[in-house]
Amino acid sequence: MVDLVIAVVAVVVLVGVAVVLVRRDRLGRGAIGAALAVAVVAAGTFAVTLYRSQTGDDPVEPAALPRIIGSSAPAEQGFGTAVLKVEAPMSTESKYPQAALWLAPPRAGTDPYTGDVSLLCATPGKDEKVQNCTGADARVWSAEPLEGRATIGAATGDPFADPGACEESNGVKYQDGYLELAAGKGYCLHKEAGTVALRVPSFPAEKPLPARIDVEMSVLKG
Repeated sequence: MVDLVIAVVAVVVLVGVAVVLVRRDRLGRGAIGAALAVAVVAAGTFAVTLYRSQTGDDPVEPAALPRIIGSSAPAEQGFGTAVLKVEAPMSTESKYPQAALWLAPPRAGTDPYTGDVSLLCATPGKDEKVQNCTGADARVWSAEPLEGRATIGAATGDPFADPGACEESNGVKYQDGYLELAAGKGYCLHKEAGTVALRVPSFPAEKPLPARIDVEMSVLKG
């Protein structure tokens, strides 16, 4: 589109120069030379832009490139078995630090309080009126499907190596409420769009509050 606009402008300039040269009897040599120079540049611009528009060599704007929000490393293997490393920022606006994940495609939520699944840090013995997971507090991590958009269950094996580890026929029990998480264990997240495997290699230890949680996700069915 940009090349087309440039080509049109070049043509307009050429027409203008042609008109000027037709009336050259009123111009000096310097003005005629300048007009000819402009004509050469305009003609060259028109030729280059026309060639690029025909060969499709326009550079792709960075904003037009597809990307996965929160992905910190390239996926391993291929689609369906790819392991996506996702960095989910944690918000502390509520008393429970939390992050959010979307499942289709797998990515961190731009708003920690929206998404398909919330990852939550809580402190045993503290309620929602007191800041949880601060300082030397013990930390319990859990996942909670949001607004009924997904269900979650513990995998019966390693879902990153065996997609069958997320099948109900193999004993996976899906639920729509809180599920406590263990580091390194595989979990299965299911919604209408498909099934995604989830694993937290290790929980964050930043103090006084966790700033983010790094998770691994893989599309099993989509």
